[in-house]
Amino acid sequence: MIYRKLGGIDVSVFALGAANFGGIGSSRKLLGQGESEAEAHALLDRAVALGINLIDTASTYADGASEAIIGAWLSSRGASLRDRVLISSKVGLRGGLGRKHVFAEVDRSLARLRVDTLDFYLAHVPDPATPWDDVLETFQSLVRAGKVRRFGLSNVTASDLWRCAAPRSGGPVGFGWVQNRFNLLEQDDAQNGVLEACANLGLQYTPYSPLAGGLLSGRYSIAGDIPEGTRIGQRRDLYSKAWTPENAARVEQLKATAAAHSLSPSGLATWWLAHCPFVTSILVGARSPDQLEQLVTEASGLPANDDLWRSLAAPSIQE
Repeated sequence: MIYRKLGGIDVSVFALGAANFGGIGSSRKLLGQGESEAEAHALLDRAVALGINLIDTASTYADGASEAIIGAWLSSRGASLRDRVLISSKVGLRGGLGRKHVFAEVDRSLARLRVDTLDFYLAHVPDPATPWDDVLETFQSLVRAGKVRRFGLSNVTASDLWRCAAPRSGGPVGFGWVQNRFNLLEQDDAQNGVLEACANLGLQYTPYSPLAGGLLSGRYSIAGDIPEGTRIGQRRDLYSKAWTPENAARVEQLKATAAAHSLSPSGLATWWLAHCPFVTSILVGARSPDQLEQLVTEASGLPANDDLWRSLAAPSIQE
């Protein structure tokens, strides 16, 4: 396993995303349709065995059940495991990023996770009602209070980053990274200035949805309507924009490229992200321990290949 620095802390290049523990993301309509506690614990055990040390969740995933499942796992595996595992959570998708709400939510997250401090904490989405200066001050207060070690921002634009990271006295205490959606089909941050802002402001980048909701797994033909009863069908709000004829052709090309390198399409997509020079850690949301191991093994097994990497990258990041 490769480890890289995130806010000065060593994190594995693959992180386990826990959005499907107890439900499907933050959707209240899909509570109970994700991994059960036993299934999630098996995934967590395999992740640690593979060298993954970063677990990513959020207060709204399955209405807090994801955090509670992780907390039960940490508690059942002994105190020594806590020293080897880093926990990241998020706040603000519901209720905004006002100071009172964030302080109440972090305490609820800590209680569910059964920990005294969160290693990483993210503003889940921007809050139009709360100025960024106020958000930064709130999160810095969490760092000073010992509730959070480092914090970052998720689902943000380049202008958000420039406002947050503009020079100020000493810089924001504990602020250091961005978590946005980014994959072979959705390389928007390469064109919209987010990656450029990260590079110029010294911010690290942890992409989520490396398989574009399953589109890059090669399971779908991306023809006709989105199939009912599938994971992507359940989350049309997130992935319907990627269901296009252009991406259908793109996926077929990627399947052929993956086969030529003895990889699955999922393995190729994850390998590509792992070799992006601006990526610190990739959130993978495998559904089973075996799937997780296959993905990590494939993505780690193919050596660096600059020509292959550039052939898959958007023109703006090929340099």
